[in-house]
Amino acid sequence: MRNKGLYIVSAILMVILGVSDALRGIFTPLFTSVFGFSMSQVGFIVSASYLGNLICLLFGGMILDRMGRRRAMSLFIIALAISELLLLLGHSYAILLIGFFLALGISTLLNTTINLISDSFSATKSLMLLNALFFLQGIGTSGSQLILSAYSSSVSVWNGTLIAMAVLLVPLAVIVMRLKDEGGGKKEETEAIQTGVQKTELGMIALIALTLGLYLIAEHGITNYIIMYGTEYAGVTAAAAGIALSLYSAGIMVGRLVLGTVVDRIGAEKMLFLSLAAATVISVITFSLSVLPLLLLVGLAISLVYPTTVSLVRKHAPAALGARATTAAVSAASILDVIFNAVFGRAIDTFGYGSSMPVLCVALAISAVLMIFIIPKGRRQH
Repeated sequence: MRNKGLYIVSAILMVILGVSDALRGIFTPLFTSVFGFSMSQVGFIVSASYLGNLICLLFGGMILDRMGRRRAMSLFIIALAISELLLLLGHSYAILLIGFFLALGISTLLNTTINLISDSFSATKSLMLLNALFFLQGIGTSGSQLILSAYSSSVSVWNGTLIAMAVLLVPLAVIVMRLKDEGGGKKEETEAIQTGVQKTELGMIALIALTLGLYLIAEHGITNYIIMYGTEYAGVTAAAAGIALSLYSAGIMVGRLVLGTVVDRIGAEKMLFLSLAAATVISVITFSLSVLPLLLLVGLAISLVYPTTVSLVRKHAPAALGARATTAAVSAASILDVIFNAVFGRAIDTFGYGSSMPVLCVALAISAVLMIFIIPKGRRQH
């Protein structure tokens, strides 16, 4: 393993990103009962977060390519610390809106930056190490939900959490700037991300973005609507539906740690096809029979899809444009996800959960088929 120091920093950062991403949901009672904001205003915060993701990714890609991964990563960490401190003034709705716009946007940008530098961690196990980092992000999210939910209306806990994250982030930014590459210096890191592609393969990048967007539709669709599906259509209690959602999240976390050990040997594209195909079959069974605990297996099947698919983009762009191509692809996938969610709620109102939820299975199936065309030709026959 190369660049152990950078990997350790990335591991700590991913836990913090997991906590940061969860704050909006955990402290909603604080925003409504203490700060006095309406649920409509909270809804605008969610929309602002999505917008922050898109804008930060689009501009962040250019910054990454011009400044270099390390300097840009350090800058983004400082920017995240500032956005967390800005949220201390969250009793002002405008400040809260801007704070989450920046915090969630920069968090997604840092998430993508870590994906981009993952090739410098190992020549043979980069995807395994990358998926382990995403596992740690899940620990940060689920751990903060478990610990902080009991204090979801506490101003002091809200402030303390924000200050603690900012205090941890600043030294991480300094360490990233000071770390030296292990085993060959800057040249080796450059070679680790060198794709050999001389011209941006726009068609392939668009195909990857579409595949990623369809996957996000399915993943977020299950996350956002499974509780209502369980209680309104499947006839289970809210507690049972909540357990199914927890199993789904646990499957994703465990899968990133366990399945990540084989992805480098099988090959990223082939592993993604197998994962998406398995997720399609299991999700069809889950929604056909309304056996919600099977979501554990769906989570396991899809666990590697997001980080591994994002990592594919830079294979189809020159090294100098790798960050821009990656952030643009993730942005395009996110736009597709946002548009779908705007329409999907109306579809449920019109056709009901029984007819609408299988659309998520269709999204997984199409993404699996598209992945066949992304697999390098030499590997399709094996």
